[in-house]
Amino acid sequence: MKTSNNKPAVKTALVGALSLLMLPNIASASFMDGFKDPIDGRIDASQWILDNSAGFMPIPLIITEPAVGTGGGAALLFFHETEEQKAIREQNPEQVSEIPPSVTGVVGAATSNGSSLAGVFHSGNWKNDNIRYLGGIFGADFNLQYYQEGSDQANKFNIKGLYFFQDIDFRIGSSNFFIGADYVNMSSEASFDLSSMLPGIDPLALDSTDAHLGLKLTYDSRDNQFAPRKGTKAGVKANMHGKGVGGDFDYQDYHAFVQSYHRVAPKWGVAMRLDAKSTTDGAPFYAKPFIDMRGMAAMRYQADNTALAEVEVSYDIDDRWTVLGFAGTGKAVNNDQSFNQAKWQNAQGAGFRYLVARQLGLRTGIDIAKGPEEWTVYLQFGGAW
Repeated sequence: MKTSNNKPAVKTALVGALSLLMLPNIASASFMDGFKDPIDGRIDASQWILDNSAGFMPIPLIITEPAVGTGGGAALLFFHETEEQKAIREQNPEQVSEIPPSVTGVVGAATSNGSSLAGVFHSGNWKNDNIRYLGGIFGADFNLQYYQEGSDQANKFNIKGLYFFQDIDFRIGSSNFFIGADYVNMSSEASFDLSSMLPGIDPLALDSTDAHLGLKLTYDSRDNQFAPRKGTKAGVKANMHGKGVGGDFDYQDYHAFVQSYHRVAPKWGVAMRLDAKSTTDGAPFYAKPFIDMRGMAAMRYQADNTALAEVEVSYDIDDRWTVLGFAGTGKAVNNDQSFNQAKWQNAQGAGFRYLVARQLGLRTGIDIAKGPEEWTVYLQFGGAW
């Protein structure tokens, strides 16, 4: 999980997150023992999360997304193990669980430009990881900027409403392939501030619902769903939007991606990402894809089609601490343009991770990225992709 274009403060932020776990009984030595890994004696939240009936992982959200300003919030993640998963973990305390427990999350955040977000979600792994589910509902009120094609002038707008989603995947036999479907319904009100172009004109408002039914095929051989170190996740997806599924807009969008993770030496890792999205005519402006990459503001480089590539190189200082560097490039291309007409937009940066829950393979840390316009900071929970 990433808190988009977000976050400052290096070790301080990580220590702060871990400190939140310890507030209830900071003076109790026995309580503190629950945050020491019996294998290496380092700070670790595995026992608190999995062995405590009230265990949860608080994730601070420190937001520096250029599109919405600075701000913060928190997510509380509650982990649910099956009895079988618990038995395997207790019998093999040195191993990282291959099948993550289900997670229920509560999220809330607000920023300096008046944007806010709150919601709940559940991620379930059922039938020995043969069925994967993700669903939830969020309410949001965002003050954003929309850039017209070829213009550096931002048009301010507000969008608020409810975002409801359901997503399920079924494993095909004993393979690493999954076939799945999802449904999304976003009812919203978008209002545009026209005062910069037409002084004295009241904001223009538009109520609408965008809904889709999607079908997808996914391949997933990653060794961990939270923060993979080896393996590949790849997929293709087609979404059908329209009145038949509860929306106001008739169009289609498509998505293809590859995320690949490799250990090239005991301490060195390389991860690569390719991603392409496309929409047909009829999509509302806020639904068109944008270059979604560390260092680039949301909706800054938006068009009917996007394509990007990113690479990340990591080095393990020890079993807990990892440093990394990354770079990427992407294009946003409209349907009436050729691919060569669009400009490549580049970004690069560096960061670190700490293995905060060894038995789950959970890593958290900070990335600092530089895009075409500005520097941004991200607090990362798990992998960046």
